[in-house]
Amino acid sequence: MALDERLQRELDRVGRPADPSGVYEELIRRRERRRMARRLTVGGVSVAVVAACIVGVVILSRVFAPTETRPGGAGGVAPSVQPTPADVPPTEKDIGLGFAVCNVTSVSGVFAPGVDGTAWVATKTGDVGCPSLGDGVQVLAVDVSGDGVADTSFGPLECDPWCSAFASPDVDGDGTDELLIQNIQFSIVGLKLFEVQLGDGGAALGPVTVAPPGYPRGGLEAGAEPQLWLGGDAFDVDTLRCEDSPEGRVLIHTTATEDPPDSTDAVWRATETTYSLNDDFTASIVQVRKFTEPVGPGPPSFQSGETLCGSNLGPSQS
Repeated sequence: MALDERLQRELDRVGRPADPSGVYEELIRRRERRRMARRLTVGGVSVAVVAACIVGVVILSRVFAPTETRPGGAGGVAPSVQPTPADVPPTEKDIGLGFAVCNVTSVSGVFAPGVDGTAWVATKTGDVGCPSLGDGVQVLAVDVSGDGVADTSFGPLECDPWCSAFASPDVDGDGTDELLIQNIQFSIVGLKLFEVQLGDGGAALGPVTVAPPGYPRGGLEAGAEPQLWLGGDAFDVDTLRCEDSPEGRVLIHTTATEDPPDSTDAVWRATETTYSLNDDFTASIVQVRKFTEPVGPGPPSFQSGETLCGSNLGPSQS
């Protein structure tokens, strides 16, 4: 082993030499064979020790175990075996969809003028009970009348691996709320925006898509559902915020990277996409702006606030 280590240190010091005769490769093969042999030896000894321990335990348990009696034999009783408690199925709910749901999350919001309503994300209960979280059909439902019963729904949702109700911001500033659902469960939260509209036929619910012409250069094709992100890690951050403009309220998504990372002279290299919500389940891309700003001791200028368009950023579990 000492020879191997000296050889390796010398080879590392001078760099790997040209080896036309294959001497270096043979040394490496020999060293690996020795390592494998040692591992097999240790493994064999470990197996033998474990097997001996098991045999010893079995013998001792037979020697010292109390004598079991059968019912009626010298007045003894047979030992009882306590059953393992069965898993209690998750509580199922009826929110007016015509089928029971489980794995329910919810947020409150004003989805019709002057009415406090509720939005749910839930899993349809199957024939054998509630599917595991992330399995089954997941749906979004909204109560616009305030009676606690869903008036409109949308599904199945596309989730990774499951969806949850997240927030109810008033993105366009018209006094009624939209919906953010979390469709990607990750350290950086993935979000999709949904809109509720009222008409003569009742309430309608659907995902917001990019209005033509979109922004193909940035991967935002017309008709696509914008994937929004919120959060960050060591050197990347995604933020959401609302701003009021003369043309109305807009939603701004900023994604930024610290460059160079963990440096005193680092800057944020950011891309800012501004959306304006329309009345037809679409959002127009008003502006895409790239900018830099120094990374300081405090939050960046584009930091998210505690609320977004009047809504707290985070779900309330139901």
